[in-house]
Amino acid sequence: MTQAEQPLNGFEKGFTAADEACSDVLLVHEAQEEEPTSAPGETYARARELGLRTSQGCPYAGMTFTVRKGELTALRGRDGSGKTALLLTLAARMTHNQGELVILGEPMPKRARKVQRRIGLGLVKGVNDLRPNLTVESTVAAELSLFGKPAKRENVESYLRSWQLEGAARMNVGDLPAEKLQQLGISLGMAGDPEALAVDDVETGLTLRQSTRLMELLARTARERGVAVMVACASRDLAQMADCVIELS
Repeated sequence: MTQAEQPLNGFEKGFTAADEACSDVLLVHEAQEEEPTSAPGETYARARELGLRTSQGCPYAGMTFTVRKGELTALRGRDGSGKTALLLTLAARMTHNQGELVILGEPMPKRARKVQRRIGLGLVKGVNDLRPNLTVESTVAAELSLFGKPAKRENVESYLRSWQLEGAARMNVGDLPAEKLQQLGISLGMAGDPEALAVDDVETGLTLRQSTRLMELLARTARERGVAVMVACASRDLAQMADCVIELS
């Protein structure tokens, strides 16, 4: 996997017949007692009447919201609701065709390439799949090298410890349990010290307890590193762990 530029022009596959109608959207802010410790409230993305219409349907439409650094934002909706399409749009990897979107002060999609390397991407099926026959440490070493960071064994081991993955260092990626695979994806997304991180699907193959731990990890990452973290999920309980919830229905 790499975090290199991956422009996507529209979203033409993977939608069910239910997606022929545009999504209705509700923006909900959840109060949190603890404020972000870095760049509190700084704007990462601002959307106005944002929408995407394709020959397959309308994944999302009419969306107006702000995503801020230092906060965890949940994009919640059922399967096929368009949350992955919206997530990729907010990660500057997919092109919208309705409304306005500004990311890191740059208008999208015109300046998408400029901001892509400032946005980390967790694992998204079909977008940045990992090679299953590589070890975890080899995968991390390659990602660190991509961003010009030292990738000697001691550096890789230190990085894995920081993400609680040291016990999986010599495992093949394809042999990882679902929770550890998601942790690895998150760690790879943060390898370039991005200003934002987008994570898709923290539920498939996981228990609620495991998904909760991942949400806690993402919330800490947002708060302690001052990055805008966006996560797509279906569970209302998981979404309520975020600082801000964008509902797609």
